[in-house]
Amino acid sequence: MSIGPGLAGMPMEEWKIRTAKGREYAFDSEEEARSALRDYGEGSTLWKRKAYRGIANVSMSPKGWTQVD
Repeated sequence: MSIGPGLAGMPMEEWKIRTAKGREYAFDSEEEARSALRDYGEGSTLWKRKAYRGIANVSMSPKGWTQVD
């Protein structure tokens, strides 16, 4: 995958919530994800990863997702 120019090549944090049923929802920031976590019910967890944006908003992460809460 080609890394794009400028900010596209900078590492960014990506956030997601995984529900107890295994569905996943992406968020732009930690604040947004944390405030939404309680709305997804008991057993939902918060995850993050460092990602590099490529061309066409495709992202890659060398380490993968890490559970936060």
